[in-house]
Amino acid sequence: MTSIDECKARAAEYKIRGSEPHISARRSTVLLCISRSWTALAHQLENLAAVVKDEKMK
Repeated sequence: MTSIDECKARAAEYKIRGSEPHISARRSTVLLCISRSWTALAHQLENLAAVVKDEKMK
């Protein structure tokens, strides 16, 4: 499974790539959307980790 840190690293990578000045607006939009998707996945994995932790405590 992809880790939270890996997701955050990929999000940062795609954000940088999507912010490069020499690329088309269309490519920038797609790359920034991918970045947001990686960020969302990181949040979901954080939520899952919290649920698993809570369930272990019960």
